[in-house]
Amino acid sequence: MCKIGDILLARAGDVDICVPRHYFVSFFSSPYASHLLGRAVDISTSPEFGAEFYSPVAGRVVKIVKVFTGLGPYSKFDYVIFLRVGSYYVKLMHVRPKVSVGDLISLGDVIGNYIRSNYFSYHHLPHAHLEVLKYVTLRPTKSMAVKIGDDVLRTFRDASELGISLGELEVLKVFKDFSLCKSSTHPIALAGGMPVIPQGELGIGAGYLGLIHINLKPPKHCEVKLLGSSIGYTVRIREWYSLLSCERASLFSDWFFKMTSISNVLANSGWGGVEVYVNESRVKGLEFLLSDVCNVKIVGDLNLRPGCRVRLKITSKRSSRCETAPT
Repeated sequence: MCKIGDILLARAGDVDICVPRHYFVSFFSSPYASHLLGRAVDISTSPEFGAEFYSPVAGRVVKIVKVFTGLGPYSKFDYVIFLRVGSYYVKLMHVRPKVSVGDLISLGDVIGNYIRSNYFSYHHLPHAHLEVLKYVTLRPTKSMAVKIGDDVLRTFRDASELGISLGELEVLKVFKDFSLCKSSTHPIALAGGMPVIPQGELGIGAGYLGLIHINLKPPKHCEVKLLGSSIGYTVRIREWYSLLSCERASLFSDWFFKMTSISNVLANSGWGGVEVYVNESRVKGLEFLLSDVCNVKIVGDLNLRPGCRVRLKITSKRSSRCETAPT
């Protein structure tokens, strides 16, 4: 159960995952298996690496593993922290622990500090990766399905009545490689004509998005449009979300294995033909966040200033040759 003032972000099994106000959340900004399967969520309460991470659950620390992340510009090591929560286990990553095995953790306690390891790209926000498990394991395919909380969904249900709005953004904070912005209404795409909330990376990343259902589920293989441009097709339909692939795919299993291949993860450029423009200048891409602070991240350096307003445009060279979904 969440504390007064906190938000029930999601639930897996009988584990409630809670966040305080002023959060940044993503279910689908990563090509790793647990995200593609709807079994993970990335949580942050700060855009600054080194900031403290507050526990979204209450439990006991049962294991801490230090892992090598390979060569790269950031930390060569990351950490995996396991907490026993009721009859389940919660796995946390990307946090340098301030806790020890055996520590009893209350909701909101400091677990550690956000770390930037070589699992991160240059534009990623600091976050803790969270999965819920039936037993302690590092294997991402063994985690449990996560269901978004009603507190979060409630903020979207009236969004479709506000119009298909995303074109104008207010810039809130500017960093070296990206800017955090807020749309006047929640960003909305159309999947087979049905309004959905896009979630994840567009123009950058592996070439997929999560689509959170506002009311009805879209059909499988339907075309998805954003700001009038075709950006892909639904490839998987679940209870509260669908997955979009920038390329048409008949079988989810084939698409999943392609997406999680090492070559695809390393390529990090799966959006061929989709381009994003800010004030008519092309940028590298966008990330759609779930947040009560900002809901769009512009990736690219345009010398923007906090407080300014910018216009978005999305073009797709694929639209003319991707008119219909497979039957």
